[in-house]
Amino acid sequence: MKDQAFFEGLMAEAVICAYCGYCRAVCPTYAGVGWESCSPRGRIQLTRLIMEGTPPTADQMMRLYQCTLCGHCTQVCPTRIDLRRFWLEARRQTVARDLSPQGLAAARDNVAKTGNIYGYPNDERAGWVEYMDDAPADLYQRDQAGVVYFVGCSSSFSPRVQRIAESFVRVLDAAGVDFTILGEGEVCCGFPLLAAGMHDQAQAVIEHNLERVRAIGATTIVFNCPACRMMWLEEYARHLPGVRLLHSTELLAELTAAQRVPMKDVNRIVTYHDPCDLARNGGVYDAPRAVLAAIPGLQLVEVHERRERGLCCGGGGDLEMVDTALSGRVAARTVSKLAGTGAQTIVTACPQCVRTLTRGAEQTAPDVTVKDIVELLAEALDR
Repeated sequence: MKDQAFFEGLMAEAVICAYCGYCRAVCPTYAGVGWESCSPRGRIQLTRLIMEGTPPTADQMMRLYQCTLCGHCTQVCPTRIDLRRFWLEARRQTVARDLSPQGLAAARDNVAKTGNIYGYPNDERAGWVEYMDDAPADLYQRDQAGVVYFVGCSSSFSPRVQRIAESFVRVLDAAGVDFTILGEGEVCCGFPLLAAGMHDQAQAVIEHNLERVRAIGATTIVFNCPACRMMWLEEYARHLPGVRLLHSTELLAELTAAQRVPMKDVNRIVTYHDPCDLARNGGVYDAPRAVLAAIPGLQLVEVHERRERGLCCGGGGDLEMVDTALSGRVAARTVSKLAGTGAQTIVTACPQCVRTLTRGAEQTAPDVTVKDIVELLAEALDR
């Protein structure tokens, strides 16, 4: 009965589509592909065919995954279809029918075997701390703390964005925050599995992380990764009553407002990129801008496409695993618009955005640097 209700709900949503095309105008992957089948309304029609039993071609199946789950289509839909939820449910149905792209199976297997999407030994998850010149003897792994910093797979293992984790712990130290990381006790939050449609497979990592966090006794869990934060809010929060789940910029906004972060002047012109899962999908717009405003000497210039109209980096929704080239085209287009502000630095608040926008800048704006907001704040530390 549950599966039947699930199926009927998905089909009812598909029938509502007015085929108006508002979604097509804002879809970053449609702009990169150009085929109607890669527009949100095209994907809806493909989903209907699949649900009704029409065997999809390989190209048609790929279209459902050539989507970053950025949520912009949901925002502009005049018939109020929750399209982001629709894509997640559609992908879940493709997994149930054994139709999902093979590339996602590797991520699933990596998480099952090693606890992270990269497939590295999970006992190396805190290896970035060992390379810090000023790391404490306990390597930030404490039995009890008020704050758990959930580092995430990318900041733990991806060389470019390990600097985000290093920067964040330095800022937390400077502000006197009582925090810990979980080290090898942390595993993937489960969002890459959920985004792939593998909801059942995500449950094991959810239970693992819940057990580790409860043992710490923290009242706050903080994330650099917006997808991690969103996953915890949607799938973990009901099991953690009274525990705050914050993005790093939300905590940093509190710390800078309380003047707990000593800073010196940073003479730089920057533009801010709103990560989709933090801003449009997560509702956090003001905290990052409050942090930037607190940095002395910093000048912020913004593009028209900001806040709820923010530009997608091309790295969400598992797109990079399915179609790396399309992810790169989306990133390059976004960097071109952001670089048009004349800013020296593109600042964002997401490890995945940093990764994809850095590659995009190498193609379209090599003189522009890309940084996470915590990297910028660490540079401004006066200590």
